[in-house]
Amino acid sequence: MKYELPAWYDQLMKKYPIVTQEEWQVLDSIATVKRIKKGDAFLRSGKVARNAAFVISGIFKFSIPDEAGNEKIIKFALADDFLANCESYNKKAPSNVSIIAIEDAVILKINQLKLKPLYDQHINLLHVSLQLYQELLEQQSEHQHILALKTPLRRYRFLMERRPAIIQRISLTNIAKYLYISREALSRARLFLPGQRGNFCD
Repeated sequence: MKYELPAWYDQLMKKYPIVTQEEWQVLDSIATVKRIKKGDAFLRSGKVARNAAFVISGIFKFSIPDEAGNEKIIKFALADDFLANCESYNKKAPSNVSIIAIEDAVILKINQLKLKPLYDQHINLLHVSLQLYQELLEQQSEHQHILALKTPLRRYRFLMERRPAIIQRISLTNIAKYLYISREALSRARLFLPGQRGNFCD
């Protein structure tokens, strides 16, 4: 039975035009909308991943602790991005990554056990799954490239040029954790870039 999809699917349809209206409706039938408060987790380290989600609104960080127990951020997810830990789900192993909301958020949560059988019936959903996996690999590669840059200034400039939404919406503290530098080093680096002072929420 056909029905009208909620408005948040409009952006997903633009991002993944290969998926038909009927396939989005099938996906919607197994999905639930969930609100997550700032600081709460979509997935905690040590838990086995069982769900995936599209971000409707808000921002999430994917974080891991270093050897000293300090938080390092390996990825951000904004509206229309995908939340998942495929390795934890596929291996049925505890996640080494936490996925935490850094502002109040709304997600479209999907149980991966229910999603997997749809791939045989709806090939376009499988194509999107492969595209999401490719995007994840590209993001990991980009982050490794950032960390290979030798100075805080170069790391920050790369982010400013390639991911301006992160610069505009995410706090200086969290950006420093993503660039694997101290907040103070990032503040000093920004002094060399015109127009950057005072653009952060902390």
